[in-house]
Amino acid sequence: MSAPGSGPSWKDEPLRKFWIVFAIIVIIVGGGLGLLWRAISSLEAPDASHGGVLHWEIDGPLPESLDDSFLGQLEQGDALTFRQAIFGLERAARDPEVEALILDIGSLPTSWAQLGELHAAVGRVRDAGKTVWSLVSFAGNAEYTLATAGGTVAMVPEGNLMVLGVTAELAFLRETLEMVGIEAEFLHVGEYKSAPEQLTRQEPTEANREMTRSLVDARYAELVDLIATGRGRPTVEVAAWIDVGMYDGPTALAAGMVDTLLDREDLLADLFPGEDVADFADYARSGGRGGARHEVALIVADGTIMPGESRNDRLQGQIAGSETIVDQLATVRDDRDVGAVILRVNSPGGSAMASDLIWREIERVREVKPVVVSMGGYAASGGYYISCGADSIFADRGTLTGSIGVFAGKMDWSGLYEKLEVNRELFTRGENALFWHDSQGFTPAQRRLFQDQLDRFYARFLTKVADGRQMTVEAVDAVARGRVWAGRQALEHGLVDGVGGLERALRSAKWLVGADPDEPVRVRVFERELTWLERAMLDALRSSAVAEVLAPRPPLALPTPVAGKVEALAETGLVSALPLLDGRPVSLMTWRPLSSPGGATP
Repeated sequence: MSAPGSGPSWKDEPLRKFWIVFAIIVIIVGGGLGLLWRAISSLEAPDASHGGVLHWEIDGPLPESLDDSFLGQLEQGDALTFRQAIFGLERAARDPEVEALILDIGSLPTSWAQLGELHAAVGRVRDAGKTVWSLVSFAGNAEYTLATAGGTVAMVPEGNLMVLGVTAELAFLRETLEMVGIEAEFLHVGEYKSAPEQLTRQEPTEANREMTRSLVDARYAELVDLIATGRGRPTVEVAAWIDVGMYDGPTALAAGMVDTLLDREDLLADLFPGEDVADFADYARSGGRGGARHEVALIVADGTIMPGESRNDRLQGQIAGSETIVDQLATVRDDRDVGAVILRVNSPGGSAMASDLIWREIERVREVKPVVVSMGGYAASGGYYISCGADSIFADRGTLTGSIGVFAGKMDWSGLYEKLEVNRELFTRGENALFWHDSQGFTPAQRRLFQDQLDRFYARFLTKVADGRQMTVEAVDAVARGRVWAGRQALEHGLVDGVGGLERALRSAKWLVGADPDEPVRVRVFERELTWLERAMLDALRSSAVAEVLAPRPPLALPTPVAGKVEALAETGLVSALPLLDGRPVSLMTWRPLSSPGGATP
């Protein structure tokens, strides 16, 4: 050991040199790997733009927005977004190098509005002179309806069709809550504002029944019309198909619902031998080539509207955060390269305050550039609130919209505490100190005060809609009062400007910025798309072990009556609204008033 203050001895020199050399090696290797990673990450995915035949394997949802968290990416897999699918189909219809499209349809869990948009987009590919084949194995309403959009429908010989029509189910939980000592007390404006009925009643009001019957009729008409249009058959014949409902391969072929029975391998090998077949998902992700004179921003409001950031909550589902959406709107407002904004709304509503924050920012954007709304599966209540001020509004025929109204209330848990023998002693000052406390319901005076506030909010809601739609307040009120409308009905009542999806909204945005209808434009989105390398790495991480961890767990073995009540509670969708049921005014449509059209489950 060297003495204090003296230099290192000759014995320490080799060790010092070792660490110097080691550090240099680490820097060189680390830097080299970093450069290699950057180089590989910057590489393009294998070019999918020149395939003469596009093969689209559909087996899962097409989300309006992606969960960009690590766990979300692992769960979603290599998901194609709905936007990418629609724009990819539009591009394929115009692409002279694309000769054919094969829809290989497995499971398609989707909304009625998405189904209508996809059907129309595939139809435009067919109308452009491309060969379109659809192959189904086990198909429900959604899978079969999409298959009919193409020219030829093939079915696996031992497959099944289950086109069973439309069902609506409303669940009511008042007696369930009473069993455990909880009482719900909610006030609302509009006789059709039926969302709180699920907690406060044991059966629907006549207004709710009337609205639900009307929506079921609209849904059924849409199902029949889409299939009839795709197959070129009269609606009477399609209605007869649906009344039978279940088909195997031979009976589906005999009825004329499919054109041939064919295995997947035979479809590719016999009909497209030697063809340059490309994956449609890669084609859709690759985007168009070349420059564009105009840029349009696409902002997505997907999920329950709440204060804060947009996110995918494990308990509440997809959240459309007002903070995120307002920031995105402010960014494009100040961006001179963006000529117009498309706001894609897929929301049943939510917080009245959060909805108003988004509405106000849209008004500021419209001072400098146009805003076009494209409605997805839902754009109701708060979802309609944020839409009503746009320059143009487009909804698919299957969109649920309107629900112009408000409700709010609280849950009285005193009965539950009593059953549990929990004694609470409260000390208060102020007449209304217990206004939102869970120990009691509203007093008559509190109820009058609260109803007055909700009435004033409803009046402001009507005024915003009237100003945005250039209608009188009386005319808006006649179609409001909490009533939900299907897209075609909303058009008849002046709540939207036209029937159509993203493609229709993009055409409107092109017109507003002075672009030709067929001119390509850049569509700017606010989500980071994964590179092909990142997608490949995520696929590798989705090993069987990871899949096992992420797989849904089987439900608890509860007694049948209890399990039924729990399932009914989950199906109402109220879980995602629970954070809002604290007295804040809520602009939320009735949850799950109708079954979705798909996807198929054996």
